[in-house]
Amino acid sequence: MDCNCPEPTALTEIVAENCGVDLKQIQRIAVQRYGDVFDSAGTPTPTDILELATWQAKKISETDLKIVFTPMIGGDPVIEAGEAIRNGGGDNSTLNGVEEIDGTNPSAFSCVFKSLPSTTESQLKLLMCEKNLVVYLFLSGGRIAVVKVSATQKKGFPIQSFFVSDRSNQGFGTKDTVSMSFSLPEGWSNDLEIVKPNFNPFTDL
Repeated sequence: MDCNCPEPTALTEIVAENCGVDLKQIQRIAVQRYGDVFDSAGTPTPTDILELATWQAKKISETDLKIVFTPMIGGDPVIEAGEAIRNGGGDNSTLNGVEEIDGTNPSAFSCVFKSLPSTTESQLKLLMCEKNLVVYLFLSGGRIAVVKVSATQKKGFPIQSFFVSDRSNQGFGTKDTVSMSFSLPEGWSNDLEIVKPNFNPFTDL
């Protein structure tokens, strides 16, 4: 856990918020190599995350700035929060047998694609060879979940253990499925922000 030592003089104030935040359904994923930041105040060229032209430029880029987009998710998009990393408890390994909390395990994202063409399946699997990726979560209602760096700067969520399965077939009256999963690190949602772009990320990209 990212704890300060020595401790601050007083507990950090918890500010009351009037608006709740919910991802709702994750419907598509955008993937990019680590390192890029959208900056609406950037110089000499601003890169506003809300503008279609910014995304289009990254989509056609042949550099590390390139962003690729999955097909629409076919079903079961879920993020399971990582559980506590625990040490001891009820035994002689800790003082007074009190359980210690040493951190948080990564959160796990998983989803299913249905009826994928084999070319798309193969292209998704190429991402398994990448070591440093970030993702942008495209949400119901045309919203995008990002990491807030500052008021003008946004970036993707770093991920690890990106995996795309082989095709699963259940026979008559069913659709073939391909599963995708990855891990989000401890604290992945600490700086979560949901933005509403000036375009439809499902049809315009």
